[in-house]
Amino acid sequence: NPAQAVVMGLKKSYTFIAQTYLTLKGLLQRTISPDTLVGPVGIVSMSYKIVASQPLIYYVYFLGLISCALAVMNLLPLPIVDGGVIVLLIIEKIKGSPISPKVQEVISYAGLLLLISLFVLLTYRDILRMVTQ
Repeated sequence: NPAQAVVMGLKKSYTFIAQTYLTLKGLLQRTISPDTLVGPVGIVSMSYKIVASQPLIYYVYFLGLISCALAVMNLLPLPIVDGGVIVLLIIEKIKGSPISPKVQEVISYAGLLLLISLFVLLTYRDILRMVTQ
């Protein structure tokens, strides 16, 4: 039944989004170790493991989880992602004028540096995890 499939998809999406927020909260509160995070290499590795050993529906769930996690990350109030742009627009609305282009540039570069650093760190940990297992 297509209606049931839509409802199930919405429930799973809600669950995945809630799990992502709870993970972020746990990371900030230090109740979840950053060592549990995976980057692109870990995601590809887990994809291969799921496809090789589980029914296709588990891979579909995994892709849904990744999609929801990326949506949440995109809306975080960090520079260079959409959430950061929203924050800048709110500041502009409150201030009544745009933030200077130089400040916006510095904020964008800082956000880019943060994301690249996180990407490199997670990729390094993924490769290290694969080598040591």
